[in-house]
Amino acid sequence: MSEKTKRKVLEGGGSLDQLIPVVLFIVLFNLVNITAAVVAATLWSLKAAVSRRRHGLDIGWWLPTLTIYLIARSAVTILVERDIVDFGVSPEAVYFGIGFITKILIGLAVAVTIIVGKPLLAWAVPKVVELHADLLADPRYMRTMATTTWLIVIYEVGSGIWDIWLFNNAGFNLFFLTRSVTNFVVSFLAISVGLMYIDKRLEPIDTYPGITEVIESSGRLRA
Repeated sequence: MSEKTKRKVLEGGGSLDQLIPVVLFIVLFNLVNITAAVVAATLWSLKAAVSRRRHGLDIGWWLPTLTIYLIARSAVTILVERDIVDFGVSPEAVYFGIGFITKILIGLAVAVTIIVGKPLLAWAVPKVVELHADLLADPRYMRTMATTTWLIVIYEVGSGIWDIWLFNNAGFNLFFLTRSVTNFVVSFLAISVGLMYIDKRLEPIDTYPGITEVIESSGRLRA
């Protein structure tokens, strides 16, 4: 197997690494307890990060940060489940509540980047794709990225509020499965709409290469 093919296979495993923690969590939660579910899902996420690193795939700063966050979140949940710490709510509410609050805080933080005139996407996009300097200096680029960054804000805050409502109004299994499916579908739609919007708004700029070339350059930078 060539190195290029091997890399594609490993990168394709990312979808499986996202699915398996969900399956592990819901199965172990029902058959054992919240501690087993949290530990198994977290360990699989750690395994995914280590596997990518061992095979030479870039994990950047995001994956280690997410891993540390998951470990801390899991530790707090286990402390509550064992009655070492008492927040007056169930371990499930603690585990998922941390996630709900995190989503909303991320959304608010992203909103601040727009308000202060430095939209998150305007900074982040050039880090992962190759764009001409004249394009980055064009006011239309900044306006487009500001508007698209608002989409992130709406998704994060809206998703957090939806999760809270669902948690309080559905049984655990229904909540977990519905949340997993809806978050996947909505995030896919949000990304698709965002890319189409960016492509449409930047198309009139001469130095904009088109969305296909932008996505391909992203792959080259990560290689």
